[in-house]
Amino acid sequence: MLVCGLLLVVFQHLSHAVDYKTVVHQLRALPFEAWAGALLATALSYAALAGRDAVGLRYLEAKVPHSVLWVGATVASALGNATGFGALTGGAVRCRVYGVAGITPAQVGRLTVFTSVTLALALALMTAIGMVCAADTLAAMLHASPDILRWSGGAVLVGFAVMIALCRAEPRTLQVRWSWLVVTIPARRDLVAQLVLAALDVFAAALALWAVLPHAQVGFGEFLTVFSAAMLLGMIGHTPGGVGVFEAAMVFALGGSVKTPEMLAALLAYRAIYFGLPLIVATFVLAAFEGRALKGRFAFLNPSNVSQLAPLFLSVVTFVVGGMLVISGATPAFGKRIAVLQAVLPLWVLESSQLLGSVLGVVLLFVARGLLRRLDAAWWLSITLAVANLALSMAKGLAFVETGVLALLIVLLLATRDRFNRRSSLLAERFTASWLVSVAIVIGLAVWIFLFAFRDVNYSRDLWWQFAFDERAPRALRATLAAGLFAALFAVWQLLRPAAGRFEKPAPQDLLDAARIFRAQERSDAGLAMMGDKSFLFSTSREAFLMYAKHGRTWAALHDPVGPRREWAELIRRFVEMAHAHSGRAAFYQVRADALPLYLDAGLTLMKLGEEAHVVLEDFDLKGSHRAHLRYALKRGERDGFDVEAIDSPRVPECMPILREISDAWLGSREAREKSFSVAAFTDDYLAAQSVLLVRQQGTPVAFVTFMTTDLNTEATVGVMRHLPDASPYAMEYLFTKLALHLKQAGFQTLSLGIAPLSGMQPTPLASPWHRLAGLVWRFGGRFYNFRGLRGFKSKFQPRWEPRYLAASGSVGVFFTLADLSLLAGGWRS
Repeated sequence: MLVCGLLLVVFQHLSHAVDYKTVVHQLRALPFEAWAGALLATALSYAALAGRDAVGLRYLEAKVPHSVLWVGATVASALGNATGFGALTGGAVRCRVYGVAGITPAQVGRLTVFTSVTLALALALMTAIGMVCAADTLAAMLHASPDILRWSGGAVLVGFAVMIALCRAEPRTLQVRWSWLVVTIPARRDLVAQLVLAALDVFAAALALWAVLPHAQVGFGEFLTVFSAAMLLGMIGHTPGGVGVFEAAMVFALGGSVKTPEMLAALLAYRAIYFGLPLIVATFVLAAFEGRALKGRFAFLNPSNVSQLAPLFLSVVTFVVGGMLVISGATPAFGKRIAVLQAVLPLWVLESSQLLGSVLGVVLLFVARGLLRRLDAAWWLSITLAVANLALSMAKGLAFVETGVLALLIVLLLATRDRFNRRSSLLAERFTASWLVSVAIVIGLAVWIFLFAFRDVNYSRDLWWQFAFDERAPRALRATLAAGLFAALFAVWQLLRPAAGRFEKPAPQDLLDAARIFRAQERSDAGLAMMGDKSFLFSTSREAFLMYAKHGRTWAALHDPVGPRREWAELIRRFVEMAHAHSGRAAFYQVRADALPLYLDAGLTLMKLGEEAHVVLEDFDLKGSHRAHLRYALKRGERDGFDVEAIDSPRVPECMPILREISDAWLGSREAREKSFSVAAFTDDYLAAQSVLLVRQQGTPVAFVTFMTTDLNTEATVGVMRHLPDASPYAMEYLFTKLALHLKQAGFQTLSLGIAPLSGMQPTPLASPWHRLAGLVWRFGGRFYNFRGLRGFKSKFQPRWEPRYLAASGSVGVFFTLADLSLLAGGWRS
């Protein structure tokens, strides 16, 4: 926003010497040869881009078919130029396209870094050559000393010579201080080839602008130097295609040699040819993959994979078209065309067409978000708006170019219909702050262009009410105001809407169905569903369910699905789709190892959380040296006057006041709040569905533990455990030992003592960054949480340790998911 504001100030200053009609006249006066030359130069530039990717793949010692190379390089460059941050957006496209040929995302990342760095180096090299060879001319243009330019350029050239000399015939790998950072120095032939191709790319791009630029007073060598420097500044600015930064630099440097109106007209033509046209062509390429039009030639590709980029491209194109309509409404139509319309159309049609066209353009800016999310409603609305604007564009001023662009959009939408298959309400879609800011930038640009185009019209309140065929300023004023008001009202409505996906307590019938399913299976930890703090997602047959909660953008399901295993895959898929439909991150917390293939099939990332302690009750006794701690706890408890009472679930309500008193004292001593989600909490309904083991000391209740069981009576899981602050330090060890013996006598097979976080995270040579971090926290994080102490206590029972995992969407976003999960466990909701 700051950069855009500064650029508008700069252009506002430059525009005092520029007339809108003059710029339009210069643009229309460009000869056919200029357009054709710019088009050929653009084709040469994109051919060099493909060559740069080929050298980059050779640097990685990887290969892809030539057709894949051409598609990946050109399509990625077209999208990167149109959306900004080309290294990221273009890299994402290369991941999708090159991925069908076995290129990994890590390799694409290295390729992107290599090509981006060498492009910046080539720009610096070309600028330095120009500074040495044309110092006198550049000094006059830049108002700098020729000697300083020569010495600066020479120093850069010496640096390049040293860099190339240091490269060897074969690539070298350097292991930096941090083991995760590996730098591969390219071979000399790869570096030189990449620099040459990058220079050819820049040369061709400069030639595309040179072809449409009146250049009688400046030579191509000086122009190429200025172009390279301006392009480098645009890369640093990271605006889409360097827009604004590039133009400001070119106008500043060439302002004394080329008239500003001619320069602006040439820059507009250059943007249309070098950036707009390749984006449309790239979108058609993806549409062709979608329609299988190129299936014979590209049979080795998987069209369903490549064409997943189509929604992204259609979203960008639709946003650009919407911006075009808004800006078109703010500019005057050609007088001759208005005269033609005056003979065939009534005035009210002309007036309403321009106003409606601007408003519908704003709608397209928002609908583009739905296309990005692949919503079917967004596709239908885009088609409807595009068709409607075909008529409006002709009726408001015979805008033939605008009509042609809309026709292209309609063709692209029709060719990619199958990609928009998510049946979701478009009005329920949440718009991010960055999307609203993007719309605001378009509206701000339209207002500036309106003020620029009608600078010679004196403002008065009467303009609002002037309706006539030749009153173009009032018509544009009303259209721009309508577009701005509509965008503002829609944005305010979005900001004031309730948060999407807000947590809702489960309905009574859902709790009954969940209880029925839970009782009929063997995993007792699913009893946490009865806490009432999680929502449920049932399978179609309502024979299985997922329990989940939400915080921030994280939709977190606790444990694996509950119910017959044949229902699990459907539930996992539906939950991921539900989270994704709300622009959220899907997470499955504390899942078991035997279900990991289902989460991998759903495209989720796995990371180990720790290990859960399961006491095998059949083998549990108090014999042997390894049970000495437990024998001593029992003897000490008997000496202190302990005794236990097992309370079945029907009797729990009558004992609730006693249990509540112990629980409140325990919470008060720790100044803690009641937990939730993955940690059992004290609620009357939840405890009433469990059994309790209560410890009394000299007849006074001092501690208790609840345990969850199912009707199969094979597994039990510890639930809520509390004790009085002044209870004996052996009370809990005594209580758990008695619980294990009680369950063994009752015929249960295992007792789960819960998870030990970060347990079993031993460092290995190939460990992931998360695994290494978790190992460090396990070793040194005792100051914040007693990780080792918790495992040590549970180890006294000689349990069988079973790994538990987190399955979540995204990569870096997984760490935000962990933060949201910790807040959920702490009792927070959103």
